[in-house]
Amino acid sequence: MNTQYRFMRSFLAGLSISLLMGQDPFVIDSSLSNSLPKTLANSIEIADVNNDENNDIIISGYDSTRFGLYIDITLGNDGGSFDQGYETNFITYSDTIAEYFGGIGNASLADVNMDGKIDIYVNGSARSKLLFNSGSGSFSTSSWLQNLSITYSNGNFGDFNMDGKPDLFITGVNEFSDQILNRLYVNDGNAFVNDLNNFFPNLVNGTSEWNDYDNDGDFDLIISGRNADVTASVTRLFKNDPIGRLSELTTVESLIGLKAGAFHFSDLDSDGDKDLIMTGWNKIENRLVTKILENEPLGTYSPLPNQIDFAVAYGTIDAIDINMDGLQDLVISGANSVSLNAGRVHSLEGRVYINNGNGTFTEVKQLPGARVVKFSDIDQDGAPDIIVNGTTEIGNADSTFSRVYINENTTTNEVPDSPNALTAFAVSSRAIFSWGSGSDDIDEPNSLSYNIRIGTSSGGNQLLSSSIPYNTSNVGQRLIREFNEIPHGTYYWAVQTMDGSGQKSSWSREDTLFIGRLVESTQSLPGVYFSTGGWADYNNDGYMDIALTGQDYSNESITKIFTNENGLLTQDVGQDIEAVVGGHLSWVDYDNDGYLDLSINGLQVIDFWPYVRTYFYKYDPEQEKFVEDIESELFLDKNLDDYQDYVVAGGSNSHHWGDYDNDGDLDYVHAGWDGYYPYQFNRRLDVFYNDDGILRLDTNQTDLVPIYPGMVHWTDLNLDGRLDLVTIGADAAQENLRMRCYLNNPDNILTQSMTWESEIFGVTAGAIAFGDYNSDGYDDFALTGLNANQDLVTYVVQNGINSFIVTHIMDGVYYGKPSWGDYDNDGDLDLIVTGQSSTYGQLGSEPRTLIFKQENNDFIIDQSLSIDSVGISFTQWEDYDADGDLDLFLSGFKANQDVVSKVYDNLESLENPNKAPNPPYLLDDSSIDNDKITLKWNPPVDPDNANGGSTPELGLRYQIQVGSEDQNNDHAISTGKYGIGKFGYVKVNGNFAAQKTLKNMKEGSYSWRVRAIDHGLAKSDWSNREYFYIDVTPPTIDTIRANYVSSDQIILVVKFKEDFYLDLNVEPTILVTHPLYPDIGEAGSEDDSLLVEKQSFNGDEWTGVLSLPDDYNGKAIHVHVYGAQDDRQNKMTRASIYKTPESIISTFGGTAISQDGNVSILLPQNAVTNDISISITGQNVPPDSSSYIYEVDRGITYLISDLYDIEPFDRSLLKPGILRIGFPDSTCLITETVNQYFNLELNSFSDCLELGGEWIAMPDSGMTPFIGLVDTSINGVLPVLKMGGSQISINGASFMQVQVENFGTYGAFVSTDNTLMSDSIDVESIVCQPRVFSPGGSGSVFEFTETNIMYSLETSEEVTARIFNLSGRLKRIIKPETITQPGHQILNWDGRDSNGEIVPSGLYIVTLEKEDTILRTTVGVLNR
Repeated sequence: MNTQYRFMRSFLAGLSISLLMGQDPFVIDSSLSNSLPKTLANSIEIADVNNDENNDIIISGYDSTRFGLYIDITLGNDGGSFDQGYETNFITYSDTIAEYFGGIGNASLADVNMDGKIDIYVNGSARSKLLFNSGSGSFSTSSWLQNLSITYSNGNFGDFNMDGKPDLFITGVNEFSDQILNRLYVNDGNAFVNDLNNFFPNLVNGTSEWNDYDNDGDFDLIISGRNADVTASVTRLFKNDPIGRLSELTTVESLIGLKAGAFHFSDLDSDGDKDLIMTGWNKIENRLVTKILENEPLGTYSPLPNQIDFAVAYGTIDAIDINMDGLQDLVISGANSVSLNAGRVHSLEGRVYINNGNGTFTEVKQLPGARVVKFSDIDQDGAPDIIVNGTTEIGNADSTFSRVYINENTTTNEVPDSPNALTAFAVSSRAIFSWGSGSDDIDEPNSLSYNIRIGTSSGGNQLLSSSIPYNTSNVGQRLIREFNEIPHGTYYWAVQTMDGSGQKSSWSREDTLFIGRLVESTQSLPGVYFSTGGWADYNNDGYMDIALTGQDYSNESITKIFTNENGLLTQDVGQDIEAVVGGHLSWVDYDNDGYLDLSINGLQVIDFWPYVRTYFYKYDPEQEKFVEDIESELFLDKNLDDYQDYVVAGGSNSHHWGDYDNDGDLDYVHAGWDGYYPYQFNRRLDVFYNDDGILRLDTNQTDLVPIYPGMVHWTDLNLDGRLDLVTIGADAAQENLRMRCYLNNPDNILTQSMTWESEIFGVTAGAIAFGDYNSDGYDDFALTGLNANQDLVTYVVQNGINSFIVTHIMDGVYYGKPSWGDYDNDGDLDLIVTGQSSTYGQLGSEPRTLIFKQENNDFIIDQSLSIDSVGISFTQWEDYDADGDLDLFLSGFKANQDVVSKVYDNLESLENPNKAPNPPYLLDDSSIDNDKITLKWNPPVDPDNANGGSTPELGLRYQIQVGSEDQNNDHAISTGKYGIGKFGYVKVNGNFAAQKTLKNMKEGSYSWRVRAIDHGLAKSDWSNREYFYIDVTPPTIDTIRANYVSSDQIILVVKFKEDFYLDLNVEPTILVTHPLYPDIGEAGSEDDSLLVEKQSFNGDEWTGVLSLPDDYNGKAIHVHVYGAQDDRQNKMTRASIYKTPESIISTFGGTAISQDGNVSILLPQNAVTNDISISITGQNVPPDSSSYIYEVDRGITYLISDLYDIEPFDRSLLKPGILRIGFPDSTCLITETVNQYFNLELNSFSDCLELGGEWIAMPDSGMTPFIGLVDTSINGVLPVLKMGGSQISINGASFMQVQVENFGTYGAFVSTDNTLMSDSIDVESIVCQPRVFSPGGSGSVFEFTETNIMYSLETSEEVTARIFNLSGRLKRIIKPETITQPGHQILNWDGRDSNGEIVPSGLYIVTLEKEDTILRTTVGVLNR
């Protein structure tokens, strides 16, 4: 304000005061007053409801004579006369307090549905109604607002989210539940939706007001009332920052708490911001209070020194310039006398105040009985008049009045001039409309207010309506209006000026603003060319981040990652990624930990020289950092030339990830050259399979043709459920530039297919993008590049099932990147193509960006878009701001040599958001075949978007997530969480099926779920999680219990071990043979197999009865089990286990056998004092732990069997027992750097050679076998007592046997020690154990069917045993199969003569002949 103007204004203000002091500027107009309804009101609003450019009067409130809440509209005419307009009422009952003075509530006006007509919201007296204007000033109830029965209420419109549509704030109490509610309803263009993001105190019996108190362009909110305490008085101010988020200001000390209050914002001091007038009942002062607060400095309220000494409850405040001095004057009306904390009203009054311009106000008129007063220019002379409603006697219906007071001020008030210099533009999702100041004959420019009208047609109101109440501005005093989100299209707009007395100018000339569907965002990214990038949510916050590589304007190479923080892309400076140019980048969770990793290849410039580079980075969630990974075979240097063997660079699309072997994880393919041209230059095409996060070269792929340049892509060409490989490049032999396709067979071998091969698609400096543009279930592609004829091409190519067919030819480009995406949300794929459009001139000098909109299977350039043309470029679609449409990233070289990286925001979602598909359903995991499973589901529906578009069923793609319950990892098999690893349909018997087959699954429990993805990259919710079990392990034997219930009957209980379920419909076979006669076959007379008769088979346990024949020798049995299978048809391997009675009777003696039959111990009669249970348990010594032990002067000793614990350890024998341990005739000797051992698990010569071992025949080894007792009391490197032993053969198997006097841990060993010494047993003695045996018995009395001839040797000797009867007749000669070694030895006699006949019962003489000695003993034979 200049000094001269301030002086004149003060002078005129003083003159006006002196003229009006003691005078009434308003004169009642009886005629007009009589034409108004006389019902009690709580609200008067002024607006042009019938659009005839005359202000109409809307009066509402509660009146018992109208049977409840009512609305009366009086229509204004030219010249200031009235006609009765629309009227209605809603039958209800009054608020208790205000039954006789109009009720508690209000009416609020706005063009809610943006049709250019004023609508009405009215509330109070247990009613809440929204009425839409039908166009001629009549109204009908709208369903946009939910039905609310509220009382002690208030509601006001305000555009809190700055989208142009009026929102609604309501306070009140639910009449039925007595619940206080304060709610903000957001206008979404179709209804009012309860906003759940902003929170307010629960206040009632108060008011609210919207205004931009801080001049930041958005509406703030003030509310007041009482809470549950009826004596309380509360006021709260909420700042709108950022737009759409209302935050309470707790620092405004000058705000007083009000109950039954009223607010009004007005620029009282003409400084361009809104001051505040508030009146109501205050609990602290326990009286009615009015406060006028000055907004100085901006956004800070402080009370004026001189306040008005008049206050009301349940009232209204209005402000306007009534005397045309450029200052806002006031009228305050309501209940001026109350009691019981404003719970009872005694009288009503209104007063009019002139603004003196110095912070003081002068009362010029009193209005007794006035409940509500409103300014309006009734006679259309430019001077505001007054409309009053009230009652002079509360409770007396005859005292109710409505009056019109005409302002007789004669000061001329010209209509203001409209604004000029209209300017509008869009930035990202914001649109900004600005204009120059209007002008007025009275008001300063900064005191003027403005209304703006914006529509999608000339004169339209679709974005911001021109239908607003009288003396109200939809912009305020600012010269700018911002929209937070505005749909794309053409907008027609105009502005008008409003002065301080409510006079409006004509509308300015109408201007237009075109906003394209894609608008440049405010993201700041480094410009790059020769670039690649990719969107992905690497930090799992739900927003898509971006990685970017390339060459910047200063020719520096960069790789940077930008995090998406609520829509703002900010560099993650904590990441240190190697920089490359001219290559390819992929986000991929290749280690299946649920976090995205990164792969990059291309060229790295070092000292002006390009080096081929490939980098893998794994994400470490603990460090929140990408860590370089060099574990994969890509990075091997087998020839030690300091260059990694499989690192390549091949340009755009030079590597790709896909699950080609159907094991769930993502495998890798790359193509290009691997060296440093021209010094090393090898074309490559390599496939690497994923082995638990390590990529290993698939050496089985022998049909691949190495190429450069290299484009590669995994896709299922023939919908057989296996990913095929598409490559484009030139081979080394003929440099033949062409597309080659490799079909994936059931063994995952890639074989070149001639029907798909084509030279048409051979390009260099090109790029390819796959997508099912015709939604037929088959992936098609777009291709750009320079072909062999040096022509630039851009093709759209359809998958013709057995070949590719060019369907669309566009203007050719190279050095660019096409990208598919449904950017207009119509349900089909559109295409962006960028690149260099000419081979002439400087590279990058003729860039081009074309966006093709697909319509009816044709591609049409979208001419409405303004997108930078870039060459040497990269593009990709993604909905990075998660608003339901595809945004665009673009980088490259512009024609003016600028290097750019830009994000273009898509505005389609503002009116036509893309709806995500429904989740897949009816998941089926029943198709399991051993380690292979086919997961199936029903395809979902992609719902129609607002404009009717949706992705057809066959156009949907899927992600699957398969986790391991055993590993507690939801991503263990198939990560499925990100925009990678998408797949489509499979053709089964000619029909499309939604399914995924996984192979080579390990046994275990798994969970899985699936989701759908449409053409707009919208992902459905995950389906319900389902679970399955892979069972590849056949049943095994857990335990076999043999219960000897009688001398000839045994109950066998076989317990199976099975992690899944046994198939109870398939009976196992249980056979028994004698340990010495292990013929196995069907039970019958041809062999010795005994069939066990089944008793039961339930769950995992089989029970049967074995009956031993009379001629069965002993009680030891050899149990054979086979034939059992699980529900997955895994058949068990035949198992054989030895069983003996659990207890050995002392007086009889007996035998105990290990379950594997390799170890037995025979106790003679009375070898122990009491009956004993013996267990023989193998320790399962690992093969490489049976290492050699070297003893000085004694050579090397090896363990050649398992170690067996023979228990109980604490029992000693009264007589020696016979211990027998089996060992291999030949085995494999493994020699390592620091270890040498016999690997007993290798059973064949070929297996031994494969591991680099030496196959050793024990008889030819020069080593001595012996049985050893582990004795930790022995000092030295070998804590084993060498017991010697004799070598025997039973049924072709080799055993060592020896006498033992103690239980303990025993094993079979071999040694190069030739000094093996005997123990304390007399070497000159011979003994038979048992002394009596029954070779032909059943074992019912004596278990022993043979005797052991035991002796000891000091040196290796040949020995011969002869058996004579008492008559001296020779019955049998027995000689060991090999020369007997020093130590304890045993020969066995089975009681048969040399003809194989069992000798008669009697006493027999046994002799043992050595070189110089004959030893003798006797043995008894007892036949039954």
